[in-house]
Amino acid sequence: MILFLNSIAGSEIVVILLFVLIFFGAKSIPGLSRNLGRGIRQIKDASQDIQDEIRKTSTDMKRDANINRTLHQAQEDIKKPFSHLTQSAEDMKRSMEGKNHPSNPSGQVSEHEVDRKLHDKESSNNSSE
Repeated sequence: MILFLNSIAGSEIVVILLFVLIFFGAKSIPGLSRNLGRGIRQIKDASQDIQDEIRKTSTDMKRDANINRTLHQAQEDIKKPFSHLTQSAEDMKRSMEGKNHPSNPSGQVSEHEVDRKLHDKESSNNSSE
């Protein structure tokens, strides 16, 4: 708007105002100005509402991204102890399958024995903590 007014001289503004006065009349100019002002205010309000909505949406998206990151970290933290237990169970099972005990020449280990060994190992881990 300022750039537009810089290119218009003072005498040109006077001519434009006289034209408006003659074309619309003295009685309707205040009403036109009031309506023009209301229209400009509505445009500014709508623009501000759109900007506020964009800011709110971006804030919500950032918050959702932080929540997703936190949930992913919590999921990884929960998986760590279980992966350790799973690895321990697999190691124990492999070590037990490789042993040949005199009472078990085939080297077969029963599930009950594996469960007992796991329970013993977990008990010793819990007591050391």
